[in-house]
Amino acid sequence: MAELPSILIMGAAGVIGRAASRLLSAQGYPLVLADRDAAAVEALAQSLNHASWLRGDATDPGDVAEIFAKAGPGLGCVVLAVGSEGPVGALEDCADDDFHQAMTLNVTSVWLGLKAALKVLKPKGKGSIVVLSSISGTMGMPMMSAYAAGKHAVLGLVRSAAREAAASGVRINAVCPGPVVSDMMRRVDNGLGRADAAGSIPMQRYAEPDEVAHMIAFLCSDASSYSTGSSFMLDGGYGCR
Repeated sequence: MAELPSILIMGAAGVIGRAASRLLSAQGYPLVLADRDAAAVEALAQSLNHASWLRGDATDPGDVAEIFAKAGPGLGCVVLAVGSEGPVGALEDCADDDFHQAMTLNVTSVWLGLKAALKVLKPKGKGSIVVLSSISGTMGMPMMSAYAAGKHAVLGLVRSAAREAAASGVRINAVCPGPVVSDMMRRVDNGLGRADAAGSIPMQRYAEPDEVAHMIAFLCSDASSYSTGSSFMLDGGYGCR
């Protein structure tokens, strides 16, 4: 049996990053876990088989370059799972600094991750890059305009980079979850003054992080060998309107 390629997960200490790390480790992939929260990512790596960890800021070009330099020659897949909700509230009331911070975290991290990943994977003639976007990247999201703007930008990057990289054998796809059971969604729900938004979702519940992780694992694997430039929805039917 061919040896599985290693997978670098940026934002591994986040709720979806942790779920993806655990699933991919269970599937036998060697992992390189990166996050700016050194204590959290170290603890995660120590709980898994064949996992190493690196501390770094996904929005810092120097840190990103160092992470990829240390990821090793066996790298075959990259998961970009960094992001946050940004300001919650009416657009005109949101601070400009909060908008810029959200765009840096949600867009610049993807820009830098794609650049670094493509430099490694294109010369190999194969590989997969999985980017965490959101249903907010496919539709308007009232009271979360900065987040929606950033996630729309992420899909533009994914689609454009996928067109560029396809002939080199590198696939790039986006995962677009709806609300996920997480601290982020609790903050959003609190900011919007609601218990939750499950009633607006046809399946009447939020996604579990493990459900998102399974889509990430599919896109890392050869089972998705003809998929590139696509946005894979996990929204419980919310977008079926």
